[in-house]
Formats: sequence, structure tokens, C-alpha cells
Amino acid sequence: MKFGITKLLHSRRGILATAGLCGLVGILLEHGTYPGENTILVARTLSLCAVMLFLWEQVLSWRTLGSFRKYSRERWPTFVLSVLLILELAGALVGRESTWMATVMKSLHASELTNAYLLIIQIYIVSVFAVELPHMQQRFARWRVRPALAFVLVFLTLLLFGTGLLMLPRATPDHQPISALDALFTSTSAVCVTGLVVRDTGTGFSMFGQTVILILIQLGGLGIMSLTAALSLLLGRGIGVRESSLLREVFHVPMMAEVGRMVRVIILLTLAIEGAGTVVLYRGLAESIPHTGSRLFHAAFHSVSAFCNAGFSLFPDSLISQAGHPLVMGTITALLVIGGLGFGVVIQLWAWFKGRLMDRRNKKFRMDLHTQVVLIVSLFLLVGGGLFIVLLEWNNSLASEPFGMKLSLAFFQSATCRTAGFNSMDLNLLTPASLFLMIILMFIGGAPGSTAGGVKVTALAIVWANVRSVGRGLTRVRLGRWEIEQVQVQRSMLVLSSGLVVAAVSIFILLITEKQELMATVFEVFSALGTVGLSLGLTAKLSVVGKLLVAALMFVGRLGPLTMAASLVGRPAEPRIRFPRGRILIG
Repeated sequence: MKFGITKLLHSRRGILATAGLCGLVGILLEHGTYPGENTILVARTLSLCAVMLFLWEQVLSWRTLGSFRKYSRERWPTFVLSVLLILELAGALVGRESTWMATVMKSLHASELTNAYLLIIQIYIVSVFAVELPHMQQRFARWRVRPALAFVLVFLTLLLFGTGLLMLPRATPDHQPISALDALFTSTSAVCVTGLVVRDTGTGFSMFGQTVILILIQLGGLGIMSLTAALSLLLGRGIGVRESSLLREVFHVPMMAEVGRMVRVIILLTLAIEGAGTVVLYRGLAESIPHTGSRLFHAAFHSVSAFCNAGFSLFPDSLISQAGHPLVMGTITALLVIGGLGFGVVIQLWAWFKGRLMDRRNKKFRMDLHTQVVLIVSLFLLVGGGLFIVLLEWNNSLASEPFGMKLSLAFFQSATCRTAGFNSMDLNLLTPASLFLMIILMFIGGAPGSTAGGVKVTALAIVWANVRSVGRGLTRVRLGRWEIEQVQVQRSMLVLSSGLVVAAVSIFILLITEKQELMATVFEVFSALGTVGLSLGLTAKLSVVGKLLVAALMFVGRLGPLTMAASLVGRPAEPRIRFPRGRILIG
């Protein structure tokens, strides 16, 4: 019996591999190129093969589970999808114009559903094939890849795949091909949710290219592992021990059993927030974009870009042209602030709201130290940064604006320069003091476990607490009424110092290769390292070496120095030999 199940499992994986390759080639031929009649025929044949193999894989999945009731209960989404596909195929074979099948198909809207789902199924097949690929060979399955290294490899694979998609003929307007380097730079910027661009997103890419960028932003913002895990949970496949270990490290979940629940909450929360943002932005963009379809795509694109703190915009001037629309600017600000707080903080805020405000009898719920630190430091940076920008630009770039608009633009710029990267002001008109303040905010960034970059607000709080403790002559670091573990202090100091070292070395290299002004170079480096996406115009002037270096900075900034270091070295081990202690004079 066990041998039979193992054989079925191998058969399913073989069928899935074939379906994945057929689906991938079909998608690339039909949607990534400008196909002729023969190419379309080949692409749709491959798509049909992928769907048929998908249905056959579902039959084997039914047999593996041993019960049709169990299969339909645990994997109901694919079961419903399979029924619709079977009806669509039956209608095509029988003839939907002359038989009773036409009535059934029309009542179920099966044609529209399957046309929409066909592409989704192909993408799903390719995704599952990519996830299952390491398990198809026992040699790969035996590899013990560290979670940090796996995280780095997943992001590398994603940005390289995005580079290939952006180089397809249909990703850019006709007769405007993109070079491999520019495609790599754009893909890295999207996956690392930065927003630095070498060509305008709204005019330099087609609808297909913009959709690819949107998908890369979503995958990079939430993490491809969390989305893949959510898909596996939805389709009843479950999460393996290796995937649970990786997700546990990414989301800092204390128990492995909580990983699945955390993934479900994160995905539902993301869909709810981005969906609400899309609805509000759709109304706010009514004056700027009268066409319904284009306005809906713009609303969805900017909602995802804002929540993921990506900073990509379909407008040529970012959001400067929308500065006078409070509904648009207010929604974008809310989305990027929520995205920068982190999923754990948002979930705790919702629990606190229900416990303290909605249920007044329940007063026992309290936020943990992490949430309190994130909220206090984020509020301080938001308000403090906004006030400083208002004061510094009151008689400069904001001189011609009314009082309310001055406050709105200043606070939006204070929020967006902590990793969102949208523009509501012309940065070239700002004073050097304002630009230096923005560099500090870009370096700090948002909260851990969020879509934001930077050294994180918690590291800043711990470093500040350490400096204060050392100044008072204390041997232990305290933050409020809590004592901070020494390992967290060391990691915070490492993140802060390594970020400054990487920035200094990168600034020195860019000053040699680009020969641009110091402020523009420093601003560009900290923008890339903090995954912000703001620029003083240097991005479009970068040389080949400059683009590669800035792309590397975005990658390091998205993953963080600790993850990069953990991926390169093995597990830490204390040396068995102790050396004599030495003293060095300091200060």
C-alpha cells in the first residue's frame, strides 16, 4: 500500500513537471511576445496540455487521498476549478451553440471564469512546479540548506526570473526594447520594493510589463515563501518542515505550529488592506483618469506599491501631480505607514482595538514591548521629520503653498522617505538640511517583519538604550521597564555599523565611477540601501558599474546584513580555547 502511494506521488510530480513546462512556455509565447497565428496555435495547444495534465494530476491526487469526499473537502478550490474546466472542455467538444450545454455554460458564466482562470491555473502550475522541483530529485531533497541561504536564493531566483520576463518583447512598447542590465535593475528594484527606475514605469513598459512589475512588487513585499505557503494551505497541500522552519525565521514566530496560522492571517490582511486601498484610490483618481479600466489598474497598482513600500508609480512625476488630491494622498500615506509597521504590529493593534475599545469589559490585553517600541519610534520619526521639513522649507520650496498644503506635503514626505519612495515635492528644490534629514530617515527605515527597509526602528531604539546605559555607567541595557538581551544589543550594533560601512564604501566607489555631486551620490546610496526609491536624478545617469552597485545595494538592503551574513557563514560555534583578556584604551 505504501509502495503504491509512493508510486502515485512520483507519477503526480512527473505530470506536474510536464504541465509546468507546458504552462510556462504557453504563457511566454502568448502573453510575452507578439505572436502570429501559428505561434498562437502552439501556445494555446501547450496551454490546453497544461490544463489537461493538471486535471489528470487532480485525479491522481484524489486517489492518493483515498476518498472523493476527503479530496473535495480538503482541496475544494481546485475541485471547483476542475469542474469548470471540464464543463468548458465539454462545451467546446459538444458544441455550445447547438446543445443544452450552451444554457449550462451561460448560467454558470463558465466561459468568462475559465478564460480568467486559465492564466491563473498556468501560473499556479508553474509556481507549484518551481516549489516541487527540489523534491523531485532525491539529491536535491537531501540538501540541508540554511534558512537564511534559502531566503537569499529565493530572492535571487525571483529577480532573475523577473529580469527574463521584462526582456520579453511584449513587456515594453513596440520598438522600445529594454537591455538586460536595465531589466535586471528594474526587476531588482521591484523585488526589493525600492522604486528606483532607469526608465519611466508608466510609459517605458506596456500593460504586460507593468503587470510583471506589480507581481514582482507583491512577491517581494510579502515574500514569495509566504505566498507559496498560503497557496499550499489553500489547496490542501500543507507546509513542509523545511518551509515551516524558513517561515518561522522570516516572521519570528516562536512556535513552528503557528506558522500556518500566521501565513493565513498575513495573506488575508494584505488582501483586505490592498483591496480597500484600491477602492478608495479608484474614487480619488476619477478626475485624473476618466477611463474606468485604466483607473482601476492605476488604483490597484498604486495600492500594492504603497502597502509594499515599493514607490513605483505609473505617473511620470510620481505623485507630484496628485498632491492636491487629499483622498489619493491620504490613502497612499495610510497604506505606506501600515505596511511599514509590520504584520505583527498591525495584528496586535487590531487585537488591542477589539479588546480595549469594542469590548469595554476586556481590559486585560496589553501590547508587547516590540509593538510599543515600533509605534513610539515610528510616531516620533513621522511627526519629528514632518515638523523639521516644514520649518526648513517654509520659506523655500513650500513658500507658495497654503498652510494646510505645507503641513500635508511635509508630513507625506516624512512618511514616504522612510522606505516608500513616492514623491510629492521636487527634491531638487529642497535645502541641503532637508535632504540630510531625509537621508537619516531613509537609513532608519521601518519596522522588522514589514515591507519596509532600513536598519529598522527597533535597532535604533536598542542602540539608543545601549548608549544611554553606557553613559550612565550601567552594565545592563534597559528599555523602559524591560531589560534587553545582550545578543539583541550586539545584533543592533552590527546592523547599524555594517550599514554605515556598506554605505561609506559604496559612496566612495560611486564618486569614482560616476563623478557626480557628493549630495546626489550620498542620497542615491542611502535610498538604495534603505530600499526607498527617492533620487536626485542620479539613477538615470548611472554607468554600468553604477547600476550593478546600486542593484546590489537594493538587494542587501531588502534582505538585511544579518540575513546576508548568515547565508555566507555556517552555524556559529563558541571556540573551546579561551585566550587571555587584553585591555585597550577607549576615548
